[in-house]
This record gives sequence, structure tokens and C-alpha cells, in this order.
Amino acid sequence: MNNHSIFKDVIALLFFGVLLIAGIWTLLYSVQIQLAEVSSAKPLIVLSSFHGYLPGALIAMVFMLGYAANRLWSGLRRQPMATDNGKVTAIGVLAGLALVIIGSFVINSYWDGRAEYAGYQPCPPLTVLTNRVTMQAWTKNEALCFDNDVRRIIVRGTADETTQVAQHLSAREKQQAAKIQFLQQETESKRRNQLSQ
Repeated sequence: MNNHSIFKDVIALLFFGVLLIAGIWTLLYSVQIQLAEVSSAKPLIVLSSFHGYLPGALIAMVFMLGYAANRLWSGLRRQPMATDNGKVTAIGVLAGLALVIIGSFVINSYWDGRAEYAGYQPCPPLTVLTNRVTMQAWTKNEALCFDNDVRRIIVRGTADETTQVAQHLSAREKQQAAKIQFLQQETESKRRNQLSQ
């Protein structure tokens, strides 16, 4: 094995290692965000189905990383690779791809169940987040799915946007309460004026 081949193996090892680390970080971060959203008392939350694909992809990545490491190790020792190494890697990658599909279904069913248990219901299709394939808005009040202000705020489906919706709805509620109080005071003032005349 020449130096050029070893250099390519090092690059492959680094590439798959970085992808594995980035994938693990993404999975942990997205699970943390999902858990915080479901556990929150926000009137509207957004759940992503993207991280459901990651466990299977990470398993495939582990096998690819193992293949790259084995190939580099064999090259450095100037020994031929084991003949079954490619087969094991192929089986591992295929198992990872199968897990992408199965894992996505199982993980998304889990999060849907958690959201329903917390009192949320999914927004009807084509109401909120119509431009996001892997995200779905869930709400405790279905009328929010059709609210123009909510649709204007929720664009990317981030936790910050759901917090903005909660703040906006709270401010709107306070404004309506103040308006009702003002109208009651006006009515009472008019009644007093009529009684005094």
C-alpha cells in the first residue's frame, strides 16, 4: 500500500469520525429540544421528525468508520484486509438504512404519543408550517392553527418561534382583558351619569 492510499484512508477515517460526532451531537440536541417542547406549557409546539432518522444513520456511520479504521490499520501494518470486512460493513450499513425507516416510525410515534398525553393535538395539514416536511405543529387549541398571527410567527418551526407565539398570545389576552375592563368602566360611568341626572 502506498502513501497516497494511506492518505485517502486517513481522510476517510477523519470524515466518517467528524460525521459521527456531528450526528451524535445533532441527535442529542434535537432530542433535548423535543423534550423541552413537549414538557412546556406553551399553547403551540413544533415537533420535528428529522431526528428519527439519525439512530439508523449513526449505526451505518459506525460501520463505515470501522471499515475506514480497519483499512487504515491494515495499510499501516502492510497486511491484506480480511475478506469478510467488506461484507460485515455492507450488512451493517444495510441494517442502519433499515433502521432509518423503522426507527423513524417508532421514534415519531413515541413523540406523537407524548404530545397527545400532554394534551396537544396536531394542526390540520396545510395550516401551519406548510413549507416544512419534517416538522408538525401541535396545539392545545385548534383555532391557533388558523390564526394569522401564529402563521406569521411560525416560519421555521424553532423553539424560539413557539416562545414568541406564547408571548404574543399572552400579550393579546392582556390587551383584550384591558379593553374589556375599559369598556366596563365606561359603561359604569355612563350608568352613574344617567342616574345622577
